[in-house]
Amino acid sequence: MNSDRRQGSGAGGYQQRPQNQGGPQARPNPPGPSSIDWVLGLKVKIVTTLDDVIVGRVYAYCTLTNTLTVADDDAPVGGKPDLTNYRILKISFIKDLAVLEKKPEDTTEDDAALATSRNAGPFVKATPHIGPVNINTAIQKVNSAARAAGQVLAQRGVGVTQDAQDLFDALAKTLPVRWLDKCILVLEEVKIDPPYTPESCSAKSDSPALARVKKVVDGERRRLETLKQARSESNEERKGG
Repeated sequence: MNSDRRQGSGAGGYQQRPQNQGGPQARPNPPGPSSIDWVLGLKVKIVTTLDDVIVGRVYAYCTLTNTLTVADDDAPVGGKPDLTNYRILKISFIKDLAVLEKKPEDTTEDDAALATSRNAGPFVKATPHIGPVNINTAIQKVNSAARAAGQVLAQRGVGVTQDAQDLFDALAKTLPVRWLDKCILVLEEVKIDPPYTPESCSAKSDSPALARVKKVVDGERRRLETLKQARSESNEERKGG
C-alpha cells in the first residue's frame, strides 16, 4: 500500500510529504492546518474569495491566527531588492491555492534532522529572511502617521460649503489658518465668519493683520469665482458639442 509518510532520521518522527503529480498542483478546497506546512518556502498562486489573484512565496503559516503569510519576491518595496512586500491572509479568505514549483528533496539526513528538531521548527528554510524590528522606531512611525492624518482632517471644515473649503485651501497656501467651528481663523488673530467675505472679517481693534487678511480674502474670492465661471463655461461647451 502506498504511503505519503516516510520515516525521518535524526530527531525522528514522521514527516508529511506531498504526492507529486507533476507541474502545478491545484488544491480546489481551502487549505487547512494539516495540508499547509509542506508549502513553506514554495511559490504559490492564491485565489481569494473575492477572486483576487496573488502570486508569491509562502513565508509562514500561523495556526494560532489561522493565517498564511506570502512574500511578493517579484515586487520589491520602492524598487529596493532587499525589501519585500508581505501579505497576511486568513485561511478562510482563500478559495484556491496552486503550488507553482516542486518541493526540493532533502539533500542530507542532517537537513531532515534539523528541520524536525525541537529548536528549528517548520520555518528553518523559510525565505526571505526578516531582520529584527525596532519597536521604538515602529511606534514613532505610527505616531507620526497619526499626527499627519490628524493634520489633514483638521484642514477639512465640518458642515461648510465647498466654496468655503476652497477659500480655506487657498488661504492656507500663504497664511497659517485653521477651522474654528464654521469660521476660518487666520494668523490666530483674524476670524472670517460665513459668508466668508472681506466684510465678514473681524479682529481686535489693534490687530495689524486685519487689513491684510481682508485684501487677501477679496483677491482669493475673485480668483476662485473666475475659475468657477471658466469651469462652468467649459462644461456648457462640452454639453453643446
